Amino acid sequence: MEQNNFTSGPVRTLSLQELGVDRLTDYELLSDSGHNLVYRAQMCGKWVVLKAAKPTEGELTRNRLLLEREFEIMHRLDSIYVVQTIAMVDNQQLGRAILMEYVHGRPFDRFLAENPSLSERRRVADELLEALIFLHERQVVHGDLKPSNILITDAGNHVRLIDFGFADNDAYIAKNIGSSPSVATTVPPGNEYLSVAKDIYALGKILQMLFLGRMRGIIRRCCSVKPTQQYESVRQVRAAVQRYWRMRWLLPVLSGVLLAVAALLWLSRSYEPLQQPVAESPSVDSVWLCARNEAEEQFASLCQIYVDSLRFVPEKTMNAAIPLLSNYGNRMLEERNRLIETYPQYEDSLHQFYLSRLLRDYQRLRNVCEDYPLVYSKSE
Repeated sequence: MEQNNFTSGPVRTLSLQELGVDRLTDYELLSDSGHNLVYRAQMCGKWVVLKAAKPTEGELTRNRLLLEREFEIMHRLDSIYVVQTIAMVDNQQLGRAILMEYVHGRPFDRFLAENPSLSERRRVADELLEALIFLHERQVVHGDLKPSNILITDAGNHVRLIDFGFADNDAYIAKNIGSSPSVATTVPPGNEYLSVAKDIYALGKILQMLFLGRMRGIIRRCCSVKPTQQYESVRQVRAAVQRYWRMRWLLPVLSGVLLAVAALLWLSRSYEPLQQPVAESPSVDSVWLCARNEAEEQFASLCQIYVDSLRFVPEKTMNAAIPLLSNYGNRMLEERNRLIETYPQYEDSLHQFYLSRLLRDYQRLRNVCEDYPLVYSKSE
């Protein structure tokens, strides 16, 4: 057995006889990319996968050492989200190879092409987050997270991570062995070595593919090239995703509250006595302009107060957002009545102005709710 600079120690290989197997049959080439050859074969009536070093002239020794390195990392990872390794074997046809389970599934991009439901996408995202948390808590960085390395099982659409050829952990001396060409666009620039940040960056790209148009704030932080802006761990990403989905149920409630406030105020308008008959006024009037500008300033100030309030609603008291919005509507009603008392000749115009600002500010509050996980994560 050979000691090398790519692994933490020698790797013991087993013969098929030691595994209780006479031979493998029905070899089928699955992949011929990178520095490895991947075959599917029959073993005792079951499909298995064999991953061997590509016999490239001048690179065979290095490829074998990298293969041993990958085996050392993988055989310690006992997780339902990671393809299981069986042993490192000496195979008559392929030489030294990693023997792994065969996953009946399809790559992540083919799964997306099937147009899965939102609930299926959410479950896949949750399992991918759990898989990366499992790896990182064992000081393992995948380093090559991309659609072709994420398998989705045919039975139940569960996640299986494969191909740890570029993975790394603290046990290894060689810290920079590169990455596959297709992953060049899924790692942040400026990092020579594998790190948790690269997995988080790639995770952001995967989430973007899963949830087009959603989670923009979370994805933006995952893919940030500035360390101070990116999430520090996948646990933080998972917490932000969970808050995002909790907020989704709140948006319809917020919509109902604001629209109900607007409708009630509109109906109550017909029962409010006029202070005095509405006077006809020219289209441009200095008094009206003064009233409108004052209303704009007051309403903008009120909206900002409640935008700031919503941003810091504690996670465990999300229901506090509903009375906040009711209070917002009441404060705007009070402000409208004050303005009407001050400028009674513009009661109808100010009432219309009030309703238009209420609907405008509602959209601003809704946007705050959608970006809530990004804002809240600052206090983590």
